[in-house]
Amino acid sequence: MPHIAIEHAGAAPWTRVTGPAGQPRGAHGQPPTLPDMLPAAHLASRPVDVEVGTEFDIVVLPEEQARRTVDLLAHCRPHPVGAAVSRPGEWVLFLPPRSGLGTHWRRPATHYDSGTLQVPPVLTACDDLRWTRLGNAGRGGRFYTAPLMVHPLLPLLG
Repeated sequence: MPHIAIEHAGAAPWTRVTGPAGQPRGAHGQPPTLPDMLPAAHLASRPVDVEVGTEFDIVVLPEEQARRTVDLLAHCRPHPVGAAVSRPGEWVLFLPPRSGLGTHWRRPATHYDSGTLQVPPVLTACDDLRWTRLGNAGRGGRFYTAPLMVHPLLPLLG
């Protein structure tokens, strides 16, 4: 099964929007969106390497379990699952930074709080790497997935 490339060196820098104390913010104090957090992905014509850990953690789930997570939380408003990248067989969900502190992310999830993640461009087609969700509200919305909503579902996902 192919995996999203995660490396621990050579992360490309990208710009970000920050609020007080360096916390990521969206426009007018709103939760950050994909363009706020990964502006390089909006401007790119090919995949971009981004650093994991400073602005976000990630959790990788097999595709079937990721889809079940989205379905199980469909009744929640706003939807707790934010932006997601997919490759054949797996999805990557973006979590607030330090979401793994004191938390054991059980299988089938794999949590990362450092390294480099390759993300696809938003406006250009890529072969296997693509945006499955651009946020929690269809083509936009909150970038982050709510870890306290997803974490308790892991034992139900198998």
